[in-house]
Amino acid sequence: MEKSVRKMDSTSRLILHRTAKSEIGNGITVIVKGEGAWVYDQDGRRYLDLDAGMTRPVHVGHGCRELADTAHAQMCQLAYYTPMGYANVPAMELADKLADITPAGINRFTFETGGSDAVETAMKLARHYHYYRGDKGRFKIVSRRGAYHGVNGIGLRALGSVMPMRQVMEPLAPGAVFVESPYCYRCPFRMSPEHCDMACARDLQRILEFEGPDQVSAFIGEPLQQAFGAYKPPVEYWPIIAEICRQHGILLIIDEVICGFGRTGTMFATEQFDLQPDLLTMAKGLTSGYLPLGAVGCTDAVMAPIEVLNHLHTYANHPVPCAVGLKNIEILQRDRLIDNSAAMGDYFLQGLQQLTKYPSVGEVRGTGLWLAIDFVSDKKTRAPFPQANLMNLLVRAKEKGVITKTMGLALEFAPPLTITREEIDFALRVIEECIAEEEKAMGVRAS
Repeated sequence: MEKSVRKMDSTSRLILHRTAKSEIGNGITVIVKGEGAWVYDQDGRRYLDLDAGMTRPVHVGHGCRELADTAHAQMCQLAYYTPMGYANVPAMELADKLADITPAGINRFTFETGGSDAVETAMKLARHYHYYRGDKGRFKIVSRRGAYHGVNGIGLRALGSVMPMRQVMEPLAPGAVFVESPYCYRCPFRMSPEHCDMACARDLQRILEFEGPDQVSAFIGEPLQQAFGAYKPPVEYWPIIAEICRQHGILLIIDEVICGFGRTGTMFATEQFDLQPDLLTMAKGLTSGYLPLGAVGCTDAVMAPIEVLNHLHTYANHPVPCAVGLKNIEILQRDRLIDNSAAMGDYFLQGLQQLTKYPSVGEVRGTGLWLAIDFVSDKKTRAPFPQANLMNLLVRAKEKGVITKTMGLALEFAPPLTITREEIDFALRVIEECIAEEEKAMGVRAS
């Protein structure tokens, strides 16, 4: 018989991340079970999990026995050994597997405990590369306004969104440089894609001239950005960025922590652009969240000058999550879940596009099973939708049996890659009901 559980409140000793005391005072839902695309709370209520564990890692769905059995078997074989001076079989085999499926040229790997650690290690590798080549003055990292690259020390400098996460910890180490993001729907340059000549990408050259390109180590960016809600840039964007970096000897770090392992309908979102990164960061879908694991991949050219990676995390190259990662990739490929991501993503997107009839629905977008509705107060001016009303949509959806989240001015959807048409149909009905109810409560009239 399952142990009785009640909602978490202020009497609990557990500290939650990014959760206000006022929320805890009202009671926090406790998720006790998961099956496929569904999760269950302390009262037995069932919810469609439209963001795959909220931080989007659960690609193969909840309750996968194969991954649990793989972890158990590896623990019995070898539960842990150091990443320093010794190797283990699962880590070596996972590195070989990633070399087969990552973008061409990425063929050296190290494993960390998650995405933030992976970003941190990628930035350290970039610094090592320049240091060992005698270029010791390159300490700056270029990121983008609206970027999210984790919350560890060096990576925190590159955080261009969720400002309190960076501001509370300031002053940080110097060296953070920001350029504008390719957010065409609300272009920071107030241009249209047809006439801008990719100003957001070309502006990198001006920023580098001001900062001194010989002081810049790397440019880091997500192929699709999460901060605006699953935003995919025009295909011309990344080749321009890559070429400017190449001209100045700056390494290009592509952050696939969210996008990788089928989230966007291909194994990696990098495949959807004419793009060759120097370093690649991965996590989340690497193990479907069943165990903590992040990875950094790089080219031979990056590793060639590095004599020693002066870096050590106790749980790096950990054999148990590496074994789970291998099995997880096997499941993704065997069960054609990446194909399902592309097909169900198209189906979900078509359904969401029907909602543009509502006055508050601005732009609907999606790539694979990473989709968003960008809400507005005025479709002509694209004025932001009130944050309070956006949060009301989440409350309404949860009451109707759907868990989702906000990202920027958007509702974001990133369900397990196992989701079915029937489950998407249910989600679409709930989303539409919530929009209609919220607009009615706001007194919004259809135009």
